[in-house]
Amino acid sequence: ANENAIDVGVSSSSTAGSSKRKILVVDDEPDILLTLDAILSEQGHYVKTFDNPAEALSHLTSGINNNEVITPYYDLIITDYRMPGSGITGLDLAKQVKKYSSAKGTKTKVFLMSASVNAWSLPEEFIEALKPGIVDEIIQKPISSDKLIAIIEESQIRDIERKRIP
Repeated sequence: ANENAIDVGVSSSSTAGSSKRKILVVDDEPDILLTLDAILSEQGHYVKTFDNPAEALSHLTSGINNNEVITPYYDLIITDYRMPGSGITGLDLAKQVKKYSSAKGTKTKVFLMSASVNAWSLPEEFIEALKPGIVDEIIQKPISSDKLIAIIEESQIRDIERKRIP
């Protein structure tokens, strides 16, 4: 009986109107990973978490094999900006992901989370990142689960509307 439940989940996620997403979350704080995993999984999304941006990046680019791309694909990557000790920021990760995503012709979105940001004073590098579309959203931490869900849903609606425009 359990297998049927899984089948149903998989088939419903491939229907056109469905809003199930593959989401990768990167943050060096385990409690934030657990919280986001719980919130997003509850919404029916497939979630994978990493506490290290370098590991996340090697996971994302792992499947290059004789030009045959068997890489894991994600619709959305939510990453923290500052992850001390990792030697790579969320913005670095975003740039790599976008470069990789455009090379493969996929459309992975990146949301950058930061506790040191508000709408009135974005650091210069964040403003730069928003311009060429390296980062799709900048999220201020802490964020309520309702607000995070709303931001993800709004971004999906924009995608659907874009597809409709010939």
